[in-house]
Amino acid sequence: MNINIELFKRYKPDKKVQIINELTEDELLNITPATVTRIIKEAGSRLYRSRNKRLWIPDRFRTGNHWNSTFNGIELIKGKLYVSLYVQYSNTDTDTDTTFSEFFSRGDYRGHICYEDRYGNPHTDYFTYTQSDKARALRSLLLTYVQRKYKSYYEKKKAEQKNAG
Repeated sequence: MNINIELFKRYKPDKKVQIINELTEDELLNITPATVTRIIKEAGSRLYRSRNKRLWIPDRFRTGNHWNSTFNGIELIKGKLYVSLYVQYSNTDTDTDTTFSEFFSRGDYRGHICYEDRYGNPHTDYFTYTQSDKARALRSLLLTYVQRKYKSYYEKKKAEQKNAG
């Protein structure tokens, strides 16, 4: 199944969620930058009165490397895709960005944070994302897209369930 095509077909949102949840790791990693760009343009929010957009992952879909980093979302800045990550290290934390193509290239992604401690000594801390971590991040991105794009559908469904109960 090619998710780059299936995602934009006219299915009900529940069917799209089912398709996304049934995708294998390899199918998820075959998502093209053009598909992600379209997702950001359709469901992302604007940054600072500009044409740049960002799609943040809500807490219920947020995932990471199960160690010291979390995948926050994707930004489209001047036509280029960036991955936003939250990283915890030593006794502090920070947000960092990397390019989409670098982060989602084949193989493990190994990022690093360079900082100085309170005495001015340089330190470097590392964080890694395996192929399965990256596939989970893409799944969370797709689920966020469906939730944001079809927000009115889910609100109507929630109201119907409330009235029925």
